[in-house]
Amino acid sequence: MLGATEYYRTPRGQKPNGRNVSMYSHSMNAMSWDAFHLAEVLLTQPLLVVVGDVVGGFGAYRDGCEIIGRAASKEKELVVVKGWSHYDLYDKPEPVSQTLAKLIPFYKKHLKGETSQLKATA
Repeated sequence: MLGATEYYRTPRGQKPNGRNVSMYSHSMNAMSWDAFHLAEVLLTQPLLVVVGDVVGGFGAYRDGCEIIGRAASKEKELVVVKGWSHYDLYDKPEPVSQTLAKLIPFYKKHLKGETSQLKATA
């Protein structure tokens, strides 16, 4: 929670007119939603998951490890950015650079056909 508070409730992540509060009574839908439901069946596309190894309160590191293990994808990779938290991956130059070094080649490889299909239909 401290990482989220530091990010969303300070100038680092705050936005003018942004609403960054919630009521517990409204959180039931989010708390009961299962992002992993049927991942073993439906998540078949190439998958790259990036997590920081500084574990926080919301389980991003654990969830990243779990989805990699459960996904049906034949090509999948977990990238662990050492020394950084989930929120550091949003805007701190060093972990963002490390992340982009993995993401850009992944996207170039796997979205190449997608972009040509989009151009053909436009």
